[in-house]
Amino acid sequence: MTDTIKVGIWGLGRAGLNMHAAELGLYPEQFELHSGIDIDPARNQILVEKYGAKAYTNEDAFLNDPEVELISIATRSPDHVAHCERALSAGKYVFLEKPIGLSYTDGLKILALSQQYPGKLYPRQNRRFEAPFNHIKEIMASGILGDVYEIKLCRHSFQRRSDWQTIVECGGGQLNNWGPHIIDHALQFLDYKVAEIWSDLKKVAALGNAEDHIKIVLKGESGRVIDMEISGGAALPQNEYTLFGTRGALTCQGADIHLKYIDPDQEFQKTEAFAGTPSLDGGVSNAYADLEPVKWVEEHIKVAPQKPTQIHSIWPALYDSVRNNAKFPVSIEQAVAVLKVTDQVKKNTSFS
Repeated sequence: MTDTIKVGIWGLGRAGLNMHAAELGLYPEQFELHSGIDIDPARNQILVEKYGAKAYTNEDAFLNDPEVELISIATRSPDHVAHCERALSAGKYVFLEKPIGLSYTDGLKILALSQQYPGKLYPRQNRRFEAPFNHIKEIMASGILGDVYEIKLCRHSFQRRSDWQTIVECGGGQLNNWGPHIIDHALQFLDYKVAEIWSDLKKVAALGNAEDHIKIVLKGESGRVIDMEISGGAALPQNEYTLFGTRGALTCQGADIHLKYIDPDQEFQKTEAFAGTPSLDGGVSNAYADLEPVKWVEEHIKVAPQKPTQIHSIWPALYDSVRNNAKFPVSIEQAVAVLKVTDQVKKNTSFS
């Protein structure tokens, strides 16, 4: 066995070919795309011609190839649990595409499999490695925004989609598509301590029967509110991140962060509210207060977390876990927590 991990990709669709296979090529010293399998012969042919990998037509032969150490599962969502179990039982490491299941019950099955095959199963929550998400966490930790009491997370587009990911029976809908990524971010911001959930699901532009517009509001035990909106029916996208804190605010769209915060050196005088009639003097800005002016700092910066990261950075983290027994940044328990929220959203929301 060499240090390189040989990978077989199960499912050669947009995720399998355009993401998994393409990303593996970025880390040739750590991974080798060995083989793959798909129910569509044309996809198998693309794998051979574009990536020079071996294409299988028999699933058992694919899973039992002794050269393959890791199976990257990118099949359709309803198949994830069954395919994960088969790959693990074949003795392989498994990299499981989101959603890891379609229900909390599925999540508990995945959790049981991870305990049955310790150190073998890894959830592909690759947006945990997203650069803006990590930079924003650093800014929060710096304290310049004060106590961040509300965060808005948006992923907007307008798409008249008609593929299987718009059909409920195929495991479609934005709750299973973008949902796992944004709910994962939300739970990170709440330290997984959720007190209340409100949600609403709608179908706006997609041609199938699954939801394409999601509104989820989580309130943490700390009081922090996370407002999530994932939409395929929003013609004018809003900022992907908006944070409100007691000393400032932040917005982020793409690679651009806009910050406005109170000068960290400014300490306000200790004053109390006045129940009398406010003065008519002083202009609009301080007509209702007799306090010192706020010293604002406003910045426009580019996304650049201290530790450079991109969504495909999940691959070297995976390698380090498999080869060096390092702790993988996304635990199975955290991935299952996402499904617990998803289940609650479905229970809270009447949708047809």
